[in-house]
Amino acid sequence: MRKTIILLAAATLGITSGCGEGQHSVSSSPGIRSISTAEQGDSGKLADGVAVSRSLRFGQVNEAPYGSFSEKGQLGAFDKAIRSATKIEGILDVAQPDYDVVITEDGKRTEIHLWLRPDSKQGMYTYVSDTGTGYTLTETSTRRLCDLIWGLKYGADQAAANGDLVNAHGIVSNRDKWETFKSNVEAGIPAELQVVQYTIEGDPIFDNLSFDGKTIMHKHDTTHDAYGTPRTSFDFCRSIKENKKDNGTEYLLGSCGEGNGENGMFNLYLENP
Repeated sequence: MRKTIILLAAATLGITSGCGEGQHSVSSSPGIRSISTAEQGDSGKLADGVAVSRSLRFGQVNEAPYGSFSEKGQLGAFDKAIRSATKIEGILDVAQPDYDVVITEDGKRTEIHLWLRPDSKQGMYTYVSDTGTGYTLTETSTRRLCDLIWGLKYGADQAAANGDLVNAHGIVSNRDKWETFKSNVEAGIPAELQVVQYTIEGDPIFDNLSFDGKTIMHKHDTTHDAYGTPRTSFDFCRSIKENKKDNGTEYLLGSCGEGNGENGMFNLYLENP
């Protein structure tokens, strides 16, 4: 019988060492592997660099950019992270990835799903083309990638350009995206939407909504809130509820949980246009 490894998000990444802490040397492991040409494929004449996006599903890269890196040292950090990782024995059963990373180097392209949090001791990745096989990053590479990704800024203008519903202290962009998503849920049509709301300090809080025709999967992500508690949590709900206010509407997710009798964590307030 093949061994199955069940890794929840916190267990996969560890919580004892965060970004920016002291560096420690890590010895090489027999599980080290290099990137193979077959897994990279040919990307033509694309410039060398690393593109990072927030992951939405297994087996596919989210094309909406979160940020990118082009300096040689930054590219080398991602390349080293992959080459020094240790293969995890068994078949993975893991939570949704945190990021999609596309590395282009010497005309070749590598696509990975990355599990990484600001409190990670050791991150993990899989190839997009093989999500059943995982590789554990060294502690040094985990901290380096964490520093790079958390150094990126995802501002309201970029979020709006990506098609997100943006609520920046009452200034709303792409309100029509919300109306379309809500209409699709009411009609039973599969749909997706990323909602980004900003803290007073300007940090993004993400709510990803994915509707499969029956159930809304809600992912709430506060890991980029520098002044809050970094966490990722999930809800599974079946409806959108509206509470009319004097100057706007509050939206919640309803029929959540096993008994379908609870409200979810999602909360969105939109002032009247």
